[in-house]
Amino acid sequence: MVALAIERLTVMDDRISCVVALAPGTPHFTTPDLAARVVASFPDLPRHACVNEVGATFGAVMNRTSLPHLLEHLVIDLQTRVAPVDSAATFVGTTVWTDETAGRARIEVNFTDDLVALRAFRDAAHFLSGAVVL
Repeated sequence: MVALAIERLTVMDDRISCVVALAPGTPHFTTPDLAARVVASFPDLPRHACVNEVGATFGAVMNRTSLPHLLEHLVIDLQTRVAPVDSAATFVGTTVWTDETAGRARIEVNFTDDLVALRAFRDAAHFLSGAVVL
């Protein structure tokens, strides 16, 4: 079963907007166990800058944040992995529940290359679906 599905991707001039839906029964939030499994493959995630109510990094909230928010940071991380070493690009994103009860959210992330960003969304959603234990 796919825990998280991308329903729609919209490419704009400066960002990609993604509507994502969690499958029924999928937890809406991360746990310390899930965060540890994800960090094993994405060790830079805890150091991502992140505007949140707890601290200045994603690591401050990653043990208890929404799965769509985690997806946002995975997409950003995947983009940074293929950015040129001398790149000054900064990747930013936002995540908002559009219907938390139904498990729907909108994620927006900027990009330097739309095809890289689209691939990052695909790969991040696939990875996260596999990492979530139902």
